[in-house]
Amino acid sequence: MSIVHLEHLFVDYGRLHPVHAVRDVSLTIADNEFVGLVGESGCGKSTLGFAIARLERPPARITAGTIAVAGQDWTTADARTLRPERWTKVAMVLQSGMNALNPIMSIEAQFRDVMMQHGEMTVEQCRRRAAEVLEMVEIPSTVLPRYPHELSGGMKQRVAIALAIVLRPKLIIMDEPTTALDMVVQRQILENLKQLRREQAFALLFISHDLGLELELVDRVLVMYAGEIVESQPARTMLDHPFHPYTRALLRALPDPETPYAEPEGIPGMPPDLHEIPQACLFAPRCPLAEPECLEAAPPLKSFSELTLRCRVTEREVQHVS
Repeated sequence: MSIVHLEHLFVDYGRLHPVHAVRDVSLTIADNEFVGLVGESGCGKSTLGFAIARLERPPARITAGTIAVAGQDWTTADARTLRPERWTKVAMVLQSGMNALNPIMSIEAQFRDVMMQHGEMTVEQCRRRAAEVLEMVEIPSTVLPRYPHELSGGMKQRVAIALAIVLRPKLIIMDEPTTALDMVVQRQILENLKQLRREQAFALLFISHDLGLELELVDRVLVMYAGEIVESQPARTMLDHPFHPYTRALLRALPDPETPYAEPEGIPGMPPDLHEIPQACLFAPRCPLAEPECLEAAPPLKSFSELTLRCRVTEREVQHVS
């Protein structure tokens, strides 16, 4: 059963000269599935995450497509309808979510505020549940009376994650949750998420620009470029068999721990202007494999068993590998 189902979603910014930030995105996230969404800055990852949670704000607007969450149509639902559904069905950890904590409220008060807004719980019940989820992210309950400024950045980010799971949502959307954290804290948070998955079933959409991080955590990776999904495949196969040239370029940009003196490769060129979408492959101007046909017509997104791919050139390799 799926918790999220998107059909041909389009999201624009502005009206007179709109930026077409998300275009024709269809995806399904199954119950308890961890899905990664990866791409460089400005590709539409965060816009898509906010749209799924229906937290987009003007000038962002959904112009076409449908969003269904747990079988309920969220596409045209108003704020009053969605308010009780958020945090109970879909929760979100924002980029630099550690800075989303209220600086003048204790940690306990922030948990209590969330829980009492979405159900009838006593103060003691709130305290016990807060202590329980803090323990899940390896933070002692002794932090409950403390304030955000008394915690380290890593602890605040884990508190934000604990707040997201406190009402047992079916889906958590995490937008760059490890940004600005050092490698040790990143590792702790990844291990926390793996442990949380064993203790409390939920689906995860993990948004990041770091493909290496995604491959270690998720079941399936969606690669996004200039507002489109260009490749999707299981994490277990993507490292060995990336097909889209953009996916390959992202992998080449990762540092190789086995060859510490090797220089990561950058991706030459710039993403396209999303005000004007050319009728061609959007990655073609930056692609080392581009052929004349790539500059003439946009490739469709095709499905090959567990793989979906938007590339005429490398789809010829799929049959050979499989």
